[in-house]
Order: sequence, then C-alpha cells, then structure tokens
Amino acid sequence: MRSEKLELKNKERIIRSRLLLISYFLLLTSYFLLFACGYQMVGSKRLPFNSATIKPVQNKTYEPKLEERLHRALSEEFISQGINVMTVNGDINIETTITFFELGSIAVVNENVQEQTITMRVDVKIIDKERVIEFNSMESPIRITFQSTGTVSSSVMQKERAIDKACREIASEIVGKMILRYAG
Repeated sequence: MRSEKLELKNKERIIRSRLLLISYFLLLTSYFLLFACGYQMVGSKRLPFNSATIKPVQNKTYEPKLEERLHRALSEEFISQGINVMTVNGDINIETTITFFELGSIAVVNENVQEQTITMRVDVKIIDKERVIEFNSMESPIRITFQSTGTVSSSVMQKERAIDKACREIASEIVGKMILRYAG
C-alpha cells in the first residue's frame, strides 16, 4: 500500500514537471514568434523626443474656458505617457485649436430635454525639428453625454463634467495618434 502511494506521488511529480516544461516551451515559443514577426511594444521610451511644449490652446468657439480644460487634459495625458511637459523649449511643440463645440439633445420628454451630447472638434499641429504633423477635426472616440434633468445647477455641473471628459478623451486620442505616427 505504501509503495503504491509513493509510486502515485512520483507519477504526479513527473506529470507536473512535464506540464511545467511544456508551459515554458509554449511561452518561449510565443515570445519568439511575437517579436520575430516585427511586432514590438510602443511606449514613450522609443519616441524620438522626451518632452513637449503645449502652446496655449486656441478656442474658436463661443463656449468659454474650453482652451484651459483641453490644455490641462493634454498636459495630464502627456505626463501619464511618460513625456515631460515643458513651458518652453520642449523637443516638440503642440499647437491646438478648438474649431467646433456643440450641445445636442438626444432625449426629450414632453418638450423637456433629458439628456444631451457634446460634440467637440480639434485641429492639432505637432512641430519638431524635422517635420510637421497635422491631425484635423479630431473628436472623442466615444459619445459624451450627460443628464440635463433636475436643478439648473446640477445640470450645469453635469455639463462641466462632460466637457472635462470630452477634453480627456480627445487628449488621449491626440497623444495616441501622435505616438503611433512617430513609432511607425
């Protein structure tokens, strides 16, 4: 009986070690296949710059203070990607213009607006020592909505949060496209 238990434990150890060996082999094989095909991880370490100067954002709409919010969102996004934000003399310069801002109704009950959407478009120019890259009519990749029911102050607060979210989404889209352009 004791020898049967010992033999069973030995078989289990052999099976575990073989499974572990197979797992390592599959992991190593997938690693070589992934990187041998030309795929690579893209991050700020591979970019030809370490810092960016974000010029004051131009707001060509009638919505107040959009330029400040987008500038802040861009700065935060660059920093989160490991790119230093400089007031002057960055490796690249970012010029941004807000060209369109609109509130639209998407839900109406008894002629009262219940939910609204924000549409915002931005033109971006990235200037470095060698080239100029332009992205025109950039928008948030997701639809930004907010509830406009309740008191006026709660509706205004919801709108303000939605504007900040739209700015963050656009900033993320800008930095993502820029990283892809430089990495490619």
